[in-house]
Amino acid sequence: MSTASVFILLVAAAAQGLETPKLVYPRLLEERSPDGKIVLHLHDELTLNLEGASVAAPRMRVLTEENGRPLTQFYDGEEINRNLYQDAEKMATVSLKANGKSVQLEGVLGPKHRIHPLYTMERSESGLVPHMIHEIEHNEMSDKVLTFTEENKHSQLSERSSLDAPETPPLEVVVEVFMVLDKAHHTYFNSTKELLIYLCVNT
Repeated sequence: MSTASVFILLVAAAAQGLETPKLVYPRLLEERSPDGKIVLHLHDELTLNLEGASVAAPRMRVLTEENGRPLTQFYDGEEINRNLYQDAEKMATVSLKANGKSVQLEGVLGPKHRIHPLYTMERSESGLVPHMIHEIEHNEMSDKVLTFTEENKHSQLSERSSLDAPETPPLEVVVEVFMVLDKAHHTYFNSTKELLIYLCVNT
C-alpha cells in the first residue's frame, strides 16, 4: 500500500513540472508577405507572422548611480524599435536580426514560452542558428496586485476640482513607464542597451 502511494505521488510531481526545452532552427519563409509581415517558421506547430512593434520611447532615459553620484544617460529608442517585432494574434514579441534565411531572435512566444539563440552550438548544415524554446516558469508573485481599500483611499488620492478638468478629454494621452531594476538583475546583461531591449520585449 505504501509503495503504491509513493509511486502515485512521484508521477503527480513529474506531471506538474516544466516542459522539456525544445531545440529549434528558425528560418524565414517570407521576408515580406503581401500584407507586409515577416513569416517566420519555428517548428511544425508554430509559425509567426511578424510586424514591426513600437515599444521604446523616441528617447529613453536611464538613471544609474556611479560612485554614489546619480548619472543620466539617453538611448535612441528608434534604434531599439528597429529590431522589435510582434505577432499580435499569438501574443509574441521578439527582437529579430535576419541574414538571408537565417535569423537570430530572442523574446516571448506568447504567455507560456520564451526563446533565445544558442551561440555555443554549431549552425545547421543550411546555416540556420539553433535556438531553445523554454516554458516560462509561473510565479505567483507576478499575479498578485495591491488592493485599494477604503482605509487608504483618502491618504493617497484626493478628488480634483471640476475647475481643473478640461472641457473635453484629450484624444491622445502619453503614458510614461518607469522601471526599477537592482544590481543583481542588471548583471545578467552585457550592456545597458541589451537590458533595454529585454525590457521592451517583455513589456
